[in-house]
Amino acid sequence: MSYRVTVCLLLFFSLIGCSFSSIGAPSLDQSFLFYAKDNQSAPKEYAEVTDWMSTLDKADSISLTGGSYWMVIPVHRYSRETKWAINVRNSIVESLDYTLLGNDGSSQYHHSGYSAPYEFLFSYGREVELHYDVDYWFVIRMESRYFSSVPKVELEPYGAYKNSSDMEAMLVMLCLGGLLFIACYNLLIYFSIRDRAFLYYGLYVITYFTGWALTFHLGAHLWGFHNLEIHHLFFIGLPIFNILFYKHFLQLPEYSPKLWRLSKLLMWTCILALPTSIFLLSYTALIASVLIMLWIALAITCGNVCLIKGFYPARYFIFAFTCLLLPAVIILPGNMGITSDFIENAELATLIGGTVDALMLSLALAYKIKLLSEERQSYIETLGVAWEKARQDKLTQLPNRHAFDEYLLSETFFGEDAKKSLALILLDLDGLKQVNHTLGHHEGDSLLVHAAKELKNSCDLMERAKLFRIGGDNFVILVSEVQLADILKKIEELSSSISNQVYKETGISYGYAFSSEAKDASEWLRAADRDMYKRKTAKRREDQLQQMSIQDETLV
Repeated sequence: MSYRVTVCLLLFFSLIGCSFSSIGAPSLDQSFLFYAKDNQSAPKEYAEVTDWMSTLDKADSISLTGGSYWMVIPVHRYSRETKWAINVRNSIVESLDYTLLGNDGSSQYHHSGYSAPYEFLFSYGREVELHYDVDYWFVIRMESRYFSSVPKVELEPYGAYKNSSDMEAMLVMLCLGGLLFIACYNLLIYFSIRDRAFLYYGLYVITYFTGWALTFHLGAHLWGFHNLEIHHLFFIGLPIFNILFYKHFLQLPEYSPKLWRLSKLLMWTCILALPTSIFLLSYTALIASVLIMLWIALAITCGNVCLIKGFYPARYFIFAFTCLLLPAVIILPGNMGITSDFIENAELATLIGGTVDALMLSLALAYKIKLLSEERQSYIETLGVAWEKARQDKLTQLPNRHAFDEYLLSETFFGEDAKKSLALILLDLDGLKQVNHTLGHHEGDSLLVHAAKELKNSCDLMERAKLFRIGGDNFVILVSEVQLADILKKIEELSSSISNQVYKETGISYGYAFSSEAKDASEWLRAADRDMYKRKTAKRREDQLQQMSIQDETLV
């Protein structure tokens, strides 16, 4: 699947280049290239061009670190089309002078470039007039403090050039608009959930947007802003914000501390390289290209390592950087002068790849939000289960003392606001300690489970009766006053059943109190405890008297 995606992307970026390639555009290989000096000017007549070229110093190639050059191109047209457009593209050029000399004595001159007014959006194109069966010399002087790539000359019929120029401008505006929307969207999410991954990603996209907006002269078109020194400031800043983004998004310090250290090193290198955009302007394009290549390679490596270690949102991260890597592999070597450019409209292809990258990383962040939401829901469910377990007695499965206290706080049982009076019955399982000591704790636990089961069955038959185990051998039942007599009868029956059928010398003692006679929960429980103590004492006295009576009868 990834292979097919890669092939499709390669074809897509190739088509981007082909769709805007010039029709019959002169090649630099077919032109003459010379160094230009400050005191040199273009010839005035067609016949002067050959002698004029003999006075110039020939240049083998255009240096990416900038300079002044003459490019002389012979052109002969047999087309009846007279309205044409000439343009130098593929690089920022500060100053362009087009001189067109025909053997029919015609002469045309146009000034263009980064600092000149624009006739076409995002291009240095100018309209020229070419006549049928006339030989022309195109003499172009180009001057710039740096060239982001080797400039290319194109000559097209005016209508075709305008259509392709408008289409390219539309794609540029769509990409820039998409980048701005993605940046604002992620910053808004950051202010909502305070996840730093969204903050740094929003800043990364804004940086990317600003760098390309300046590259395509948006500031120059709209506000007449011309400042080459800050163009590559934003491209050098791209790795800084992106590294901070994928640190938080990929959780890189946890998954791969070594790659995080390497990423920090590259980030600080980019920070230190920022001033080169101003003080080493001629070399800033080369510096930015090298740093961007290192950053993309490192980012994809980090994504793959985190994916292998189980961080699944890294899949979108890897795909996003693949969209950025494909045009970068094709374009950046040309920008560094290592190879010639493989496709036309390299800048537009890179912008489109970067926009797809931004979109895919947004999807990666959205997927992360989904995972976080699922984790949060799972945590809430786990916490709910743990909360229920914390309120439940493990042995008898009855609500425990914590649940009992919580229930008393959740309802109004006392004072004028109490809806009705309830009875609190405190129960004590007699003889439990003796069972534990003589028969073992296993038998004692069985006695507790049996008593709890029978008490629960009795309470389930009564509306709104509540049963709790609040201590080792202590239970509490909350019932209405009307139900009190019935539940006490069942408790006595259970006590007799336990002492007669299960364990001798065991049973259930109880005491009760009414909520209307207490001011708060603790006083209510103490009142029931006092009543139980009285009943226990009375029962012991009764048992003692009964034993004494039996002894007396024996003696008689």
